[in-house]
Amino acid sequence: MLKLNINLVFTIINLLVFYWLMKKFLFGPVMEIMDKRKKMIEDGLAEARSKQEEALGLKKQYEEALADAGVQSEQIVARAKENAKAEYDRIVKDADVRAGQIINKAQENIELEKEKTIRDLKNQVAELAMEAAMKVTEDKDSAQNDRKLYEQFLEKAGDADETGR
Repeated sequence: MLKLNINLVFTIINLLVFYWLMKKFLFGPVMEIMDKRKKMIEDGLAEARSKQEEALGLKKQYEEALADAGVQSEQIVARAKENAKAEYDRIVKDADVRAGQIINKAQENIELEKEKTIRDLKNQVAELAMEAAMKVTEDKDSAQNDRKLYEQFLEKAGDADETGR
């Protein structure tokens, strides 16, 4: 049979007390620290997940804003082109109107100059005719004299025509 020794009983009691002390003072705080670290790691992972989701949301918003900015820039360019086209059409229309006015004024000036030239020519022809008539009445001598007067008249009329231009 088995003999129970008192040393064996004390050893078992010592082991049980040592186990209880270890559990109370060593395993308890160590387990508590490990639970705190586990909770801290889980909280850190949860926070990282939430930050990642937040970052993905911000990225989506940024991409949408970027797409909207692209659309807006296209609209701005289209409006600028329309405005430029309208301004171009207005400038061309104004230029056409001014060109028409300038042409009309030039035609009026040409008509006035033409009328003035015709008046001047008529006056010169009348003067030449008067001079010729005066010479004819002064010298009624001969046909040769008439011929000479006629040639002088033509010569003066030709000179007046050349200077009138």
